[in-house]
Amino acid sequence: CGGGIYFATSPEATKTKAIGPDSHKGFLIEATVDVGTVKFMPRTCDRSLTGQTVQSEGYDSVSFDPGDGQEYIIYANSRILSVRQIPM
Repeated sequence: CGGGIYFATSPEATKTKAIGPDSHKGFLIEATVDVGTVKFMPRTCDRSLTGQTVQSEGYDSVSFDPGDGQEYIIYANSRILSVRQIPM
């Protein structure tokens, strides 16, 4: 879904997302996010999406399920209302 800030819907859902050699170390960031009007996309999404494109279509965010759980993408950090660190 292009360059944006990606969110899973639960701590458990993050276990299969963004996996790299340093995954599951440190802490989890719990966030309250105002997703606004959501554009729901198919499993493959559209990697060329930008915040400007999404906004021009009347949406504030995008959501899709790549097969391991729903994800929400925002394109403006002002939509993040609060954050909290949770030790892993």
